[in-house]
Amino acid sequence: MENNNNNAAAADAVRVLNPESESADNRKCPSCGATLKFDPATGGLACDFCGRKVDIHQQIQPPGVGYSLEELNSHAGAHYLQTSKVVCCATCGGRFIMHAQGIAANCPYCGSNSLNETDDQTGMLEPTGVLAFKISKEQAQKIFENWISKQRFSPSDLLTNAKAAGFVGVYVPYWVFDADTYSAYTGKFGYTYGSGDDEYTKWYNKSGVYRLDVKSETVIASQRLANDPVWSGVSKFNMNFIKKYDPDLLAGFFAERYSIDGPAAWLTAKDRIRNMIRSGIIKKESADRAGEIKFEPEYSNVRAKYCLAPVWVNSFQYNNQIFQVLVNGQTGDVSGRSPKSLKFLLRILMIIGIIMGSMFTVRIIAYIISAIMQMR
Repeated sequence: MENNNNNAAAADAVRVLNPESESADNRKCPSCGATLKFDPATGGLACDFCGRKVDIHQQIQPPGVGYSLEELNSHAGAHYLQTSKVVCCATCGGRFIMHAQGIAANCPYCGSNSLNETDDQTGMLEPTGVLAFKISKEQAQKIFENWISKQRFSPSDLLTNAKAAGFVGVYVPYWVFDADTYSAYTGKFGYTYGSGDDEYTKWYNKSGVYRLDVKSETVIASQRLANDPVWSGVSKFNMNFIKKYDPDLLAGFFAERYSIDGPAAWLTAKDRIRNMIRSGIIKKESADRAGEIKFEPEYSNVRAKYCLAPVWVNSFQYNNQIFQVLVNGQTGDVSGRSPKSLKFLLRILMIIGIIMGSMFTVRIIAYIISAIMQMR
């Protein structure tokens, strides 16, 4: 029961809530009065104490939703969350939006209890959509156990001695861009003729127009995760299943504050889109290779959706070291770090050394024999 109380306190501490769209009664179990949480298995709310289920209506995100570039730059017409509190982890720097209540939680990324309220009072845009959790905590735990059992060079006692802190659900911020593009281009394109020794490339100067409609170009809005190599293994989400933002979908989970704003994310998206256009132009011209291609895309109907995507985070301890594993809350993809057996690695290095040494010895003998044969 004590663990349940701690988990409930942690969830209440940094849950993203909009006081104008929910009341305390809406989050109370009608049977026992405990706080309800979103349940990935049913797509509704559930009570951890008595098991009561409460249905919620998940609305599909309508087309055309999002912020224009003008709204992102000027904040005119933007919608903001009705909260001014942000907590920051003093250990890893993670930032999370919190409800206007006390701080009583550990950081989901590093496990530190150094979560402190910051002076950051800047307005946070309201998410335009949420990818709800599909993978339950129990499923994430099984995925983790299967993953860790297959890690190479792991210590033999890892499964028995690893002390897992348990999975924590976190919604990570994403920017999702839609745009129509028009590009007039000129370039040098190469075509290969012949084959074998007779193969040659002939180059042509060509010009034309290329149009590309961009749908759901995603950019992670967390600077911390963008630089984390572990994150790349779980960073792919199907944005076609985005639901309309509803605080009920976030009940019981952490939500990271975006540290990359919309205009900065759009610059990243434009670089990617430019590469997509260049590849599309080469494909359109059916060229085998290309030289310099000059074009400057024109963008229209740009919409930026600020969305939250689900991930399970598990930190476990082995030999007084902390290791982290992430499980994609939509797809079940897993990525992480695990301890390696030093003894096992030393054995592998010794075997490699012996093999390499033997090969080196053989090469020396062959060289000496060759030299002697040439002297005769």
